[in-house]
Amino acid sequence: MLPLIFLSLVGSALSVPVTDNVIRNYESYRLPNQSFPTFYDVRLFFDPRNVVNFTGDVSIRLFPNVPINEIVLHAMAMEIKSVELYAASNETENLMRSYILSTDDTHFLRVESTQTLVPLQAYILKIEYVGTYADNMFGVYVSTYQYSGQTVNLVTSQLQPTFARRAFPCYDEPLFKAVFRTTIYAPPEYPVVRTNMPERTDLSKPNVDGYVKYEFQDTLVMSTYLLAYLVSNFDFISNEQNEIYNIPFRVYSRPGTQNTAEFALDFGQHNMIALENYTEFPYAMPKLDKAAVPDFAAGAMENWGLVIYREVALLVQDGVTTTSTKQNIGRIICHENVHMWFGNEVSPLSWTYTWLNEGFANFFENYGTDLVLPEWRMMDQYVLLLQNVFQSDAVLSVNPMTHPVYTPSQVIGTFNAVAYQKSGSVIRMMQHFLTPEIFRKGLVIYLRNNTRSAVGPADLYAGLQQALDESTHSIDWPISTIMERWTTQGGFPVLNVRRSAAGAESISVSQQRFLTDSSLSSTDAWHVPINWVLSTNPDFSDTKPQRWISPFGPAIAIDIQGLSDAEWFIVNKQQTGYYRVNYNVENWQALANVLLRSHNTIHLLNRAQIIDDSFNLARNGRLDYRYAFEVSRYLINETDYIAWGAANAAFSYLDIVLSGSKAYQLFQEYVLHLTEPLYERLGFDIATGEEHVTAFHRNIILNLNCRYGNEHCVNRSQELLRQLRDNPGQTLNPDIQTTVFCSGLRGGSAENFNFLWERYRASQDSSEQSILLNALGCTSNATLRDFYLNQVIDENSFVREQDRHTILVSVINSSPEGMERALHFVLEHFARIQPNVQGLTGTTNILNAFARRLTTREHLTRINTFATRYQQYFTAGERASVEAITENIAASITWSQRNYNMVNDWLNVNYGSNANILTSSFLIIISIFITLYNY
Repeated sequence: MLPLIFLSLVGSALSVPVTDNVIRNYESYRLPNQSFPTFYDVRLFFDPRNVVNFTGDVSIRLFPNVPINEIVLHAMAMEIKSVELYAASNETENLMRSYILSTDDTHFLRVESTQTLVPLQAYILKIEYVGTYADNMFGVYVSTYQYSGQTVNLVTSQLQPTFARRAFPCYDEPLFKAVFRTTIYAPPEYPVVRTNMPERTDLSKPNVDGYVKYEFQDTLVMSTYLLAYLVSNFDFISNEQNEIYNIPFRVYSRPGTQNTAEFALDFGQHNMIALENYTEFPYAMPKLDKAAVPDFAAGAMENWGLVIYREVALLVQDGVTTTSTKQNIGRIICHENVHMWFGNEVSPLSWTYTWLNEGFANFFENYGTDLVLPEWRMMDQYVLLLQNVFQSDAVLSVNPMTHPVYTPSQVIGTFNAVAYQKSGSVIRMMQHFLTPEIFRKGLVIYLRNNTRSAVGPADLYAGLQQALDESTHSIDWPISTIMERWTTQGGFPVLNVRRSAAGAESISVSQQRFLTDSSLSSTDAWHVPINWVLSTNPDFSDTKPQRWISPFGPAIAIDIQGLSDAEWFIVNKQQTGYYRVNYNVENWQALANVLLRSHNTIHLLNRAQIIDDSFNLARNGRLDYRYAFEVSRYLINETDYIAWGAANAAFSYLDIVLSGSKAYQLFQEYVLHLTEPLYERLGFDIATGEEHVTAFHRNIILNLNCRYGNEHCVNRSQELLRQLRDNPGQTLNPDIQTTVFCSGLRGGSAENFNFLWERYRASQDSSEQSILLNALGCTSNATLRDFYLNQVIDENSFVREQDRHTILVSVINSSPEGMERALHFVLEHFARIQPNVQGLTGTTNILNAFARRLTTREHLTRINTFATRYQQYFTAGERASVEAITENIAASITWSQRNYNMVNDWLNVNYGSNANILTSSFLIIISIFITLYNY
């Protein structure tokens, strides 16, 4: 499953309000493992015109592990009509004594038998029930869309992680794999009926008046959460006429949108071929459908054989879809394709090990896309993803990768940045410390040894260790020993690296856990792989570890031949290790000097690392801000997006903490000076044959210039918006629309807002809607801002439930004024917001946006009040987000006390006088020529 940003789940998704203490013995949330299923025969009656409920029945073949008088399984939000229990050898004697469906959030259905059930003897449990369509897109639910002026319904599903129990009674934990036979009955008005398998020809189920019967082939052995259903009027395109891939491959979507599915059909097939070649393991199912539905909680879901997507995550409309959205679509398609192996073939024993699914999918969504579209430079961009998750992982309260979870709220909360981006980053580190080919061979062994099984981390390590042992490469400890601390401890280290002496041939290396709030501390330590580059031989290509840092003992000395002759050195080639590096100030200054003099001497990914590390170490109090600013001077010559992506994140934090201060204008001038050469080169006009990532680079440069008052940027944006308003039929490159629209809204124009709002309401394209929703939050008109915020909770909102969190996030990120208003709105209305932003990018996404922008003591007071007021409403994920907010605010308060004067002094010395500005302008003129020459 891929959330568009982070996951959350509202309390109303459960049968009772979520407090996480309904049952205090968390182990009691797990099924007792006294019996296990092997086969389900499920009949489902879905009529999209009935938006309330559906009927169904299930026959489960099961075996006791021990002598039992009670069978325990899951059922949720349904009325049980009848229960029967038979020995498979005698289906005439009903052994069911009684049953009871729990009213708490265990969702247990307990069936008591009239006699003791014999271990490893087959029994048949038959249940008839009436299920309830979910109103929050978790379980089986009804989605809608407009077609020819009419509202059209469809039925679809999202069963991960704990919602198969809403579709039919089952053993709803990933450990309990079985074979599933599904029959769906649907009205003839809805002829497109799909599930995981193709239809079967040996029909056996009875016909039912008013319904068309669809009997499907038996699945492979699989977990319940991977089932999926679609009852609709959709159309599809397929590979029947152009079979790139040897498996039937279809893309389903609303009628009239089939042209937008071409990219998914083409890329999806090529990507499956690349992944099969990598894993040496053919895709096992007889078909692969992908379906774009209008309402969907996640970005997509890897249901085996029927992958379901949100429309914006699958469909590409030329001239409307941005480069960023198209890249996300490719990445998400690859993410779900990867799950066909990591998650579907091999599943986690429990959601405690969610990272075994999502960490690999996160890593390979980039690596696997890079195999097909190397010009997208996904593995270069991965460094920015790593740097971004550092922010979330630098709080003391963060959960580790392996994170025991039991309640439904805890389970959904574990689908977060740690399970995805951090785990993917740690897996990337594994790839490099093992070497890419040993890593690949280890995964081949892991998949082959554990196919159709449920596993824990030890099974992964065993496969990797076997591949390592069969190679000539070696590392200092067993893989399981190294990975134990990376997976069971939250956070990550910073390595403190010092030359032993000016002319010495050795460095001293120690480690500490890096925490944004430097007033906090931890004794956590890791097995850390390190490598290095010297200025005398700047070869960054070999990323194998040259030494390991032990988690035990004090700093260690490492002899490096030739170090005394080196002007500078860098640790962590291509930032493949998941850690930060801090140097003595002499080395920082030497790095700043070489960057300004000849930045291409240093590998691009290490340039991004140096920027990100220096500013975050300064933010944390480990480095004087002067050195971070000295490093940033070279950006006036930097032409690559990756380095600017790192710089943009650093500048974003400074923008927040300096806003409203005397230093803010000088900071804006500094950024404008650094970006001037690229603003002149990139501008608003897109050149033919531009590099893929140039669109992202242009957005950074235009956004900084328009926000910081570059008159040409502001005027050109407003001119482009005026032209569009006067001639709505004209085209405006989608990649610059958010910047253009925001610039036109920051002045408070009601005319611009109303034009864009009506454009949103009229649009049927999810990509265009996404652009507009993100831009509308930029309005500075207080009345219109309040109108926009109220779309989150308005019963007649024009914004789909899955998209409403975007309203708040866009306002939070728009400006300090917008953020304050959004904070007030959330504090006042959270109880109403929570059930209206259901979906996997809901409330935690909103709270995480606040975590990066709240900075003052007043903010801390308001968040504490918020936490107290809504404690009983919070899910586990929301509670963790609130804890992260308080830690980050505390760190920002410390920042102001410790760093403001230093930053203000540097800006004043360098940009506070006419002489310095003239000098800087002269350097900029020179740099423009250098930039054009190097580009």
